[in-house]
Amino acid sequence: MTVCGGWSLVRETDRTREAITMFCRSWACADCMPYRLASLKRLARSGQPSTFLTLTVNPLRGQSPENRAQELTDALKIMMKRARRKWTKAPIEYLAVFEETKQGEPHLHLLMRAPFVPQKWLSEQMNELIEAPIVDIRHVHAAAGAARYVAKYVAKGPKGFGSLKRYWCTPKYDLDETRKAEKKARGKSGWMIYKDDLETIWQDWARAGFAIDLEEENCVLAGRTEQDVDRLRGHRNLEKKQRHRA
Repeated sequence: MTVCGGWSLVRETDRTREAITMFCRSWACADCMPYRLASLKRLARSGQPSTFLTLTVNPLRGQSPENRAQELTDALKIMMKRARRKWTKAPIEYLAVFEETKQGEPHLHLLMRAPFVPQKWLSEQMNELIEAPIVDIRHVHAAAGAARYVAKYVAKGPKGFGSLKRYWCTPKYDLDETRKAEKKARGKSGWMIYKDDLETIWQDWARAGFAIDLEEENCVLAGRTEQDVDRLRGHRNLEKKQRHRA
């Protein structure tokens, strides 16, 4: 049995039980890809980007798109170091996402929270580093503009080139405090991995005399009494509202 949909995360207290489906989180998985894509879009918006930047490659360089993608990644790192030394009044934070063109070549789309960097300077840097002077940079016009840009360039999911990451961001790009708190709390929240699917788990709980709630997709709630289940459901609903507002 595979992890995706076949294993579960379980959290238990004296009076309640929770189980949620585990997913493989692979971009190639039809079940997981929509969730990963939604998470990427939330991350993109959370950085409150002020600038969009697109970097290209020179298809005449290197032996393959994977090789050119590595060159592009290395060039980005060098160029950002130079930019931070040149524009010191404000930090430069970004989310970088790989896209594959119709020709199979890599492009990097960056959502940046940064001072505006002149297109001429960027073009000169990329020409020096990898002979790829074609760059595009533009201002973000409000949150709606960021949302449209994100939807346009990550709608099909970021492309993987070789062993490179499909997307990454600088440590301070994400401004969503709720997301960061949840990430920090992982591994300390009492969740355990069970190598069973939800149906097997809730049937075991039912045989043990627990009241069962199957209303939520990919989740099972259980309690020693119906009142325990109601309190657990209320707590989960509150957590959802807090994440939605964030």
